[in-house]
Amino acid sequence: KILFVIESLHLGGAEKSLVTLLQNLDYTLYEVDLITFHKEGFFTSLVPNGVNTLYIPSPKISILDRIKYVLKRKSIKGYHHAQLFWPIVRKYFKLQKTTYDIAIAYNQGFATYFVNENIEANKKIAWLNTDYQKAGYNIKFDYPFYIQFKKIIAVSPEAKASLEGALSAINKSLNIEIIKDISDKQEILKKGEEALQTLFDNQCITIVTIARLVKGKGLHMALEAAKLLKDKGYKVKWYIVGEGGERSVLESTINQLHLQDAVVLIGATINPYPYIKACDIYVQTSLFEGLGLSVIEATYFNKPIVCTNFPTAYGILEHQETGLICEMNARAISDAVVQLIVDEELRNKLIYNLSLKENSDKDTTLNLIKNVLLSND
Repeated sequence: KILFVIESLHLGGAEKSLVTLLQNLDYTLYEVDLITFHKEGFFTSLVPNGVNTLYIPSPKISILDRIKYVLKRKSIKGYHHAQLFWPIVRKYFKLQKTTYDIAIAYNQGFATYFVNENIEANKKIAWLNTDYQKAGYNIKFDYPFYIQFKKIIAVSPEAKASLEGALSAINKSLNIEIIKDISDKQEILKKGEEALQTLFDNQCITIVTIARLVKGKGLHMALEAAKLLKDKGYKVKWYIVGEGGERSVLESTINQLHLQDAVVLIGATINPYPYIKACDIYVQTSLFEGLGLSVIEATYFNKPIVCTNFPTAYGILEHQETGLICEMNARAISDAVVQLIVDEELRNKLIYNLSLKENSDKDTTLNLIKNVLLSND
């Protein structure tokens, strides 16, 4: 009997990965519960029928506690907001009645704290889906939680190294294993065959970015790069697929830079893959990633890719062979895009090399997860 806990099934890499994992579990082996704290989410409809979904509503937090949280965020630096939030809201949650064989906190922060304090299980596992240090977590707060877990699963070597770096600063260590986020290549390629919801302007070079509209995705650099491309006379149309809290900031920047004819904020869609399939160039401008699932998915479509040099990019792409990895600034991004526009030989080389890549990530990940779930370790 297994429990997965995640804050929500809203748009995000961890959420997408969890749903894909749930779709690929063998329900003759497992009885699976899923706890979320937001009832409706982007991927809710994709959870298979074999999963018993349990919704725990967000508590009605007192005005005093809300004020405490706001003051903490203003006055205390060096902590992730979840680390400031949990000590205030933990009293609102009760110990769950069911005891599980395995309880899995499928992302860092809130889900990890909840599983640690409110779930009884014979074995607890925590997933780490981000670059721990760049995401702003404080290991002194998290270590007492993580030490209670049998194992930490990091989604990339770089995610593991980031957590280990934080641990070394306090002379501590944890049992950390690497299992890549699961993605289903055949299912993604199949979804890519569906019709575009927003038709592309075929008179332009089309660029696509799939990302939540949050600061960590570096979309301000995408807009600045689009401005540089436009000023150089390149007729490009940059489609950004995703939603998030930075939308109003991005819309304001688009207006300020007069990019209304060059950048389109598509919004969120449950199937972004037709946009990747139809584009000329795929660009990822992230400041950091736990893995970089969207870049991996773009490789499935054999697209010329430009990616900023967050650490995990190098585990996905080989520079000048299967993609271009550039510095994290608008000029470097625009220069890499120009290189792909003008150099047809390079473009074809990247496409060809990607077409040769075998991808067994799905099977490898499923086998590793099965070992974790069924082992006594």
